[in-house]
Amino acid sequence: MHCQKGDDLFIKGGIDLAQQQTIQNEVAMSGKGLMFGEAVQLTLKPAPPDHGIVFCRTDLSDAPEVKVCPENCSTDVPRCTSLRNGDVTVSSVEHLLSALAGLGVDNAKIELNAPEPPAADGSALPFVELIRGAEIVAQDVERQTIEFVEPVGVDGGDRQLILLPSDQLEVTCVYDHPNLPSQVATLLIDPETYVSEIAPARSFCFADEIELLKGQGIGKGASYDNVVVIEADGGTSTPLRFENEFVRHKILDLIGDLYLAGRMPKARIIAMRSGHALHAELVQSLAEKELIGEQGVKQAVEVLDIYRVLPHRQPFCMVDRVTEFEDGKYAMGIKNVTYNEDVFKGHFPQQPVMPGVHQIEALAQLGAWLVLQEQGIEGQIGYFARIGEARFLRPVIPGDQLRLEVEVIWNRRQIARIGGKAYVGEELVTETELTIALEREQAK
Repeated sequence: MHCQKGDDLFIKGGIDLAQQQTIQNEVAMSGKGLMFGEAVQLTLKPAPPDHGIVFCRTDLSDAPEVKVCPENCSTDVPRCTSLRNGDVTVSSVEHLLSALAGLGVDNAKIELNAPEPPAADGSALPFVELIRGAEIVAQDVERQTIEFVEPVGVDGGDRQLILLPSDQLEVTCVYDHPNLPSQVATLLIDPETYVSEIAPARSFCFADEIELLKGQGIGKGASYDNVVVIEADGGTSTPLRFENEFVRHKILDLIGDLYLAGRMPKARIIAMRSGHALHAELVQSLAEKELIGEQGVKQAVEVLDIYRVLPHRQPFCMVDRVTEFEDGKYAMGIKNVTYNEDVFKGHFPQQPVMPGVHQIEALAQLGAWLVLQEQGIEGQIGYFARIGEARFLRPVIPGDQLRLEVEVIWNRRQIARIGGKAYVGEELVTETELTIALEREQAK
């Protein structure tokens, strides 16, 4: 377990999970949000490798999604961590993200019908129990971490956050408040340690802050059931779970906030009086230093791998290579147009021209590949449901190389709308908008 020396805590362990993980089963919980006090139903779903953690606001039109990444980090709501994508926000995500990071879950979809997850008991333990109940499973893709060759940090005067190069994740945190004795904890983080020593630590506030929070329009769902209130004499509204529960909760928040990077660092972290704003500043600093960010962009998928996802076979394979893609967003690929293709035997052999329907098919295959490979569901086929606004701006002939570009306009799992353009060199030759219906392949 652990040994204590004054307020210092030392735990041995270390996270060593080489593969990405998701959950096996869909699970749900309900409750009331801490900041806005709205009733909320939260559903946690499995996701394929490299999907990351994505929130979905099912209470809003078209169920918009917000991915956990540095670009979506927001400080809109005080005293919590928020995500924003355009006009869509999700707040108070730090406890759930902390549980996912602490247990090593890399990929999950989180649906909720309110602006924030349930407050539960103010700790990450209810989320840990939810995730464990869903059964964590390994995926056949290597996990990525953030590694350093030199220290990285942010300085807020009397508040500091420093990451030192290490081969494991270790946190030293100092919580210092004039009304309380200082608390210091050092922990070497692994899932077992996280569950027993960090996850149970609850949110807290001082009694003289309650009116201030109400004046800011937040804390509407707070109660003695989900927040430990500290009185002026240092007494607490409920018995503490740990002697140094406050600094442990600060570590819980730190782990959740660092997961805004999309993956956890291998580092020794020193946190001095840090909080959500400083944590977000560090994540942005990591992105600026190009240690994180753009991790969703992937390159170079060759033809054999493309048609492991798509059911098409020659002579109807219309994509020769995927050059770049980002899950759920866009893909770029190429189609080499050669004279020996069967279609040119009849589509005008004396003056061969690639049929427009084949150009549309090439864009549709790239779009279907993008959607199907992200879902990771075998035995599905994409059918045309609609072709709209198709334009052919000049003939495509043998010797041309089509550069295909598709973008997901929206995706409802069983049906997706895709915008597509094809270029020869820098010249736009074809553009269209496609709706693709996904259906399971019929057994033979």
